[in-house]
Amino acid sequence: MKQKSRPVITKGMLVTLRGDSSRERLLHRLHSVALVLKGSSASETARIYGDSPRAVAYWVTRFKKHGIKGLQEESRPGRPSTLNATQLKKVQTYLKQSNAMSRPVNAKMLSAYILKEFGIPLNPHLCWRILKRLTT
Repeated sequence: MKQKSRPVITKGMLVTLRGDSSRERLLHRLHSVALVLKGSSASETARIYGDSPRAVAYWVTRFKKHGIKGLQEESRPGRPSTLNATQLKKVQTYLKQSNAMSRPVNAKMLSAYILKEFGIPLNPHLCWRILKRLTT
């Protein structure tokens, strides 16, 4: 008798589940907190979503102390992104189309595309980081 194969949740699916916008990420954290408050452990919840147990426990603590405001994203230090969200979406579409046509893009090619498309010069090392972030 043939066994049924179980559906597989990929890393990409988990990244999608966490969301692209701050609102979607807030809902992800809130759902994780709700699971813990309903009886799941932080470790079980973290395993479900591919988060760290420490992060889930931290979200629960912040929620208990500050309510939903404690789960909202804080501003992050550091240099702002060179590409805005619309440009990143366009780059992601370009990468998907290139992969679909069996023409994978490397960092140097992405650098040239961004310069041509948006007039923004980025060195290949930064483009490699963008590639890594958008393709995982």
